[in-house]
Amino acid sequence: MFKLMTKNSAYYKKMKNRIVMIVGFTLLPTLSIAQHHILKLSLSLEQARALAVEKNPQIAAGALDAKINKEMTAEAKLKRIPQVYADANLQNNLIIPVTPVPANAFNPNAPDGVLIPLKFTTRWTSNTGLNVNIDLFNPQKKLGVKEALIKEEITKLQNENEANLISFEVANAYLASLIAVEQLRLAALDTLTKSELLKISQQQFDEGRLVLITLNQLKADRNNTLNNFDEAKKIYTNSKAKLLYTMGFPAEDHLDIEFLDNLETLFKNYQIKTQTENGTSIALNQLNQNETLLNTQIASTGNGYLPTIALKAYYGANFFDNNFDILKSSNWNGNSFVNLGLKLPITEGIDRQKKIKQLQLQKQSNLLRYQDERNKNKLEYLSAMITAAVLEKKYLRVQENFKLAEKNLRLSEQQFTSGRILITELQEITYNYQKEKNNYLTIAYNYILARLTAEKINKY
Repeated sequence: MFKLMTKNSAYYKKMKNRIVMIVGFTLLPTLSIAQHHILKLSLSLEQARALAVEKNPQIAAGALDAKINKEMTAEAKLKRIPQVYADANLQNNLIIPVTPVPANAFNPNAPDGVLIPLKFTTRWTSNTGLNVNIDLFNPQKKLGVKEALIKEEITKLQNENEANLISFEVANAYLASLIAVEQLRLAALDTLTKSELLKISQQQFDEGRLVLITLNQLKADRNNTLNNFDEAKKIYTNSKAKLLYTMGFPAEDHLDIEFLDNLETLFKNYQIKTQTENGTSIALNQLNQNETLLNTQIASTGNGYLPTIALKAYYGANFFDNNFDILKSSNWNGNSFVNLGLKLPITEGIDRQKKIKQLQLQKQSNLLRYQDERNKNKLEYLSAMITAAVLEKKYLRVQENFKLAEKNLRLSEQQFTSGRILITELQEITYNYQKEKNNYLTIAYNYILARLTAEKINKY
């Protein structure tokens, strides 16, 4: 990424050729295990985000929730159509009930108060027919469809918010992996140069031109760079695994990633990207939909005071006989009616007013929470943009400092091998290089992360 040595330098060319060898040998055990299954993903930041939308299980689950809400809306609509059903039953009266009736109903000469026990049914009874039930006026069912549609829209907004959060997580993981790749590259270069420096110093020691104390210090420095390289490799492996996870890939998948972006391109992209406050945020839309839902529920509860009018109809036949002979047509008698019913609530209104009051208070509570959340988001957005503005200037300075420190380190290593500077001077320059490297990577990460955070908050 950074060509900090002059191309006509044989030393630089040797370093460049061996970086690949070091990385290859150190990663060989890992790659050999999955060499028959490994796949390569070439990813830019936006491609990683798009892949997460396609494969992330949380987003897929949200899409299923949206389908469930569509089915619930369809179910609410079906409840408004006329209900038609057929029924049939067969009853065996083990003991035929007796009903007392006044005797003078059958015998005018019978004295008053005399009762006659009569049986009004047979041992076997049956009926079968077709029922129709039509709600001519039922405002609660009508509002039920509207409520289902609003819940469908709320689920859609929740999915948008989930996608926004996952998009930020993927971008954060991509950025962390990109930093880890650069850290690994620099660690490989450090390891290679320290190994070459130790090799040359060993020759100088063998020739009596270097003291043992200096040689031992160089060995310790080489060991430290190896430790740094192993640590950088571990960080890269973990960051890559997290990136794959946030995109929706299972942990057992063996995937290698080729990053199409680098720190400089991402910095330039966000440096020129303008960002204006989003007036139609997800949170505002959610508040509006929740308020609409509560208004619908208040209206539905209030409509409970209204009467309901239903039209019921039945067409069928009844069977009566003391013998089980349901095919005997003479014992089947027609039965049909049309019923227009009116239901007027009386005592149900006592608790409805309490329910309406709860829903009205819920509206006020939602509004207050939304206002607090929006104020907090505006504060976080302002903080992220201010931080990004400061880090943008720092990035350019620390990048230049890092390039200068890397040049100084390579020159000092050459000067040390030729005996022109002492080991203490080389160590001081090495320390300064490590410090500037860490500053560069940290500022680059923090700047892009601040812009990503502002982007996430702006959408919400």
